[in-house]
Amino acid sequence: MNRPQRYWILLNIALGLGLGAYVWINHRLVELPVAVLLTVCGLLLVAAPIVLSRRLDLVRAQRDRALARASVTRRQLSDLLRNQDLRVEQAAARRVQELENQIAELHDREKLLKVQAHHDCLTGLANRTLLMDRFHFAVERVKRSGRSFALLMVDLNDFKSINDSYGHAAGDAVLVTTASRLVGAVRASDTVARLGGDEFVLIIESVDDAQELAHISRKLVSTLSSSITLATGAVVQVGASVGMAMYPDHGVDMNDLLFAADQAMYDCKSSRQMSLH
Repeated sequence: MNRPQRYWILLNIALGLGLGAYVWINHRLVELPVAVLLTVCGLLLVAAPIVLSRRLDLVRAQRDRALARASVTRRQLSDLLRNQDLRVEQAAARRVQELENQIAELHDREKLLKVQAHHDCLTGLANRTLLMDRFHFAVERVKRSGRSFALLMVDLNDFKSINDSYGHAAGDAVLVTTASRLVGAVRASDTVARLGGDEFVLIIESVDDAQELAHISRKLVSTLSSSITLATGAVVQVGASVGMAMYPDHGVDMNDLLFAADQAMYDCKSSRQMSLH
């Protein structure tokens, strides 16, 4: 038996008792108004607890429904917060990855800028800034070992005619090939730099005498005299003039050695013979 059925049974009992009380009072008392009043009061006394109980049950049912809705809401909020935390973690992980990628890209750019600041953009050889650093390192090694080093100035012969005949792209290809051949002709400890145009400078370390240096210079001239095949299929050939200067015989400053080597190079170009002094 459910609650509504119990309520109706109790209410019927109360009504029955009320009617019985009315008959009894009406039988015992002569005055009708008094009998009605007493009957109504009796009904109220019997029905009031039943009504209040019913109202209390309704309130309890509403409370239970409210608690159930609150529980559902809490679960929904908990799921929402978990999902929100997951999204925040994923967004943070993506941001961290983006920052790491940006930092790596900045490091790569920094390395590239350092390379560009110290190397010739066309040939990849050392530029004047890096050549100056290598010169100072070579001077320090001379102080420790007592063995000298040489500075060589290399200038390509008839390079202008290649630019005029085949264009600057062909001239650039000749410069790149020349740079590669120069690097291959010396030791890894030596320095090959390009100052600009078709002028190259080499620092050859641990040189004992001028004859050894002359042998290196002739080797460079022979290497650079080999023909070069251009992208168009044309074959060109350039010679080279080499000027030499010894540290500290021809100077202790790089500019002094460059000047001495440049003068020797022009003497070589005009006489087609390398000076050993």
